[in-house]
Amino acid sequence: MYNSINSKDHGEQIKVLIINPPIFKVIEPYYDLPDYPRTALAFLAGYLRDNWDQGEVVVKDAKFDRLNFEQLLDFIKETRPDVIGITAMTNEIKAAGEIANLIKEFNKDIKTIIGGVHLTALPEETMREFPSFDFGVLGEGEVTFLELIKKIQQKQEPNIPGVYYLENGTYKSLGDGEPLADQDSLRPAWDLFRPAKEYMIQSSRGCPFACNFCMNPGGRVVRPRSVETTLNEIEELVENMNPESIYFGDEIFTVKRNRAKEICEGLITRGLNEKVQWWCQTHVNTLDEELVVLIKASGCKLVGLGIETGDDDIFKTMGKGINKEKVKKAINILKKQKLNYDTMFILGQPNETVASAKKTIDFAVELNPTTPIFGLMVPYPGTQVGEMALKGLGGYKLLSKDWDQFNKQIGNALELQGITRKQLERMQFMGYIKVFLFNFRIIDFLKFCLLYKKEGFTALKKLAFNH
Repeated sequence: MYNSINSKDHGEQIKVLIINPPIFKVIEPYYDLPDYPRTALAFLAGYLRDNWDQGEVVVKDAKFDRLNFEQLLDFIKETRPDVIGITAMTNEIKAAGEIANLIKEFNKDIKTIIGGVHLTALPEETMREFPSFDFGVLGEGEVTFLELIKKIQQKQEPNIPGVYYLENGTYKSLGDGEPLADQDSLRPAWDLFRPAKEYMIQSSRGCPFACNFCMNPGGRVVRPRSVETTLNEIEELVENMNPESIYFGDEIFTVKRNRAKEICEGLITRGLNEKVQWWCQTHVNTLDEELVVLIKASGCKLVGLGIETGDDDIFKTMGKGINKEKVKKAINILKKQKLNYDTMFILGQPNETVASAKKTIDFAVELNPTTPIFGLMVPYPGTQVGEMALKGLGGYKLLSKDWDQFNKQIGNALELQGITRKQLERMQFMGYIKVFLFNFRIIDFLKFCLLYKKEGFTALKKLAFNH
């Protein structure tokens, strides 16, 4: 197989295209029609460009650039790459498979490489389900992707840890690759994208907590980039791209308190707090008043908090290390500093009941966040919940293995023995209404409905006609 790889001779340059696939249809505009380019593409392209001089690197984010499958294929035909890398989460994997099919129909000699959390959770299954993928790159892809590109260029067998493939129907791998220890070796290639309204930067990878619904692809050990590297990236984005906002994509921005403090102080010292707003997600256990004061002063406009439930018993089994009192303490600090906060809840926890779900909605009403976010549990591959759903544990009933249904807002993958999917969706819908109306926030509710009208119409249509 590998002696016949149709690549150029060793030493001759090849062209590598890295893509974010298009969407089949708009479900969540913020994610499906983003105003920000995909960070994973920027990291891959930047690392390849910095460490490889045998070819050209091109990036195309079909979601960010609003390209459909035909338009992306036209771009591929114009670009004529030798290798195409594709990234995909679970609810994107079918779209990734579709563009790979179209690529192979156009030119079967183009090598297609799939990466992302879905492939990482289900490597063999993914390669068998989507045969148009030539190779899979497991976990953090930068180093492995580079080594695979070199092997393809040199027409050598890809005997690299972290690379998965099928050869004559036989599944091949040398096991997992190693996570990247030196995060400062990553310099995202933002210049390869058009200027954006927002940029999601990743100043650290990893999360020390063990939530049962999360795959935690970055691992339990937090690996930060240096404060200097992080501040330099933000400063360059502000100077060169003039974005409206920066989003810290770290799983928990304040998990290392002193480091978060240094970043905030650096933003103030460099005057960046006057030039751009930023927002982040974090954990309630990592917030205190001194830190929140500094966070706000450094330009933060909003903090997102994963609360997940309002039921004390579910808190104990979730693996998040929080309870209602800890949540309320953190929220009170944010309220005191008049810093906006979003709260994220998941309806459909293991052994969830109608009563426990109602407790979650009531708790959300009590917390009265800037924006409440009620997701429905998704049994993502690689998570404890995903394993429970496959085995019928936790009261779960798996409804679908259609990866397009694995969406936390509008999907149809899971229900519970004691709560039907329709009941979950109704409670989700009522949760949004109650948080705003029970707190007499009529204007905010109207703004929320206008902002999320697409999701709202989709949810109403599904509730009315699909059951």
